[in-house]
Amino acid sequence: MQELLGDLEAFARQCIAAERYAGDVHTFTVFECDQCGPVPFELAIEHHTGSEPYDFAGIMTGRCTRCGRGAVLFGITGEHRQPERRETPVCECGSKQFIAAMCERYEGEEGLTGFFDEGVLVGKCAVC
Repeated sequence: MQELLGDLEAFARQCIAAERYAGDVHTFTVFECDQCGPVPFELAIEHHTGSEPYDFAGIMTGRCTRCGRGAVLFGITGEHRQPERRETPVCECGSKQFIAAMCERYEGEEGLTGFFDEGVLVGKCAVC
């Protein structure tokens, strides 16, 4: 599991070009089941109005593959937005089980954490 998480974090950092912003603070958070901890989820991604390929607006939910509990893992939306489409990711191997995480960059100045700059949601198949 640690190798999988290491690969996922490296990919997330690459996606937001973390190496170009060495003075900024980068956080990596693995989504966890409240009951089981860090486990694979079956994901559903609901895009809301205003969502674009590189500017997500919507909600990502997950169903724990261990206990079956469902939860909102991430959401960035508002009352002014409406659901447009829903995706349920499936890996090329046919698996619906993913380890999911996010990596965020906060502006850093003189060692102080500043404003949120950008972030990325990432997932990796838990089977292959």
